[in-house]
Amino acid sequence: MHQYRVVKYTEDERTGAAPAWTAISDIGRSFGGEVLTEPVYRAMEESYLAAVRRFAAVDRVTALRVEGLEIYPESPWWQRVADGDRLPLDEALELVRSVLREDYVWCQFYGDGDFFVHISYDYYMYLGVSGPPEQAVLETRASGLYVDDFASPFWD
Repeated sequence: MHQYRVVKYTEDERTGAAPAWTAISDIGRSFGGEVLTEPVYRAMEESYLAAVRRFAAVDRVTALRVEGLEIYPESPWWQRVADGDRLPLDEALELVRSVLREDYVWCQFYGDGDFFVHISYDYYMYLGVSGPPEQAVLETRASGLYVDDFASPFWD
């Protein structure tokens, strides 16, 4: 199994030496002299979803199982998703988007075999995959995200 941490943060941002946005609620705020706009936020969000799609393709994952679901009545998902549900990849990616947005929902995602997606706070994402992920790693890095060998803190 291969496990990775996928983040948007530069090394300086990870250590706190440079300011960085951490959530959708930061839209409109300034970081390092640049205001986070909605288009910039959405582009980064899409980069994360594309990374999940790339790594899922490595293991030919077409659906993800929802585990550890924490959902609040304010969430648009509260009547549609239950812990243990298996969602087609496109629907699961929309739930990943909600978790990234801290939209009153949190969970972990598991595919067949060793595949997983774990989202932590502040846009830290962990991916696990069985197959050789070299191309997915390269493409994700080319998209502007940082990909490091890193065991998920959520992995048992």
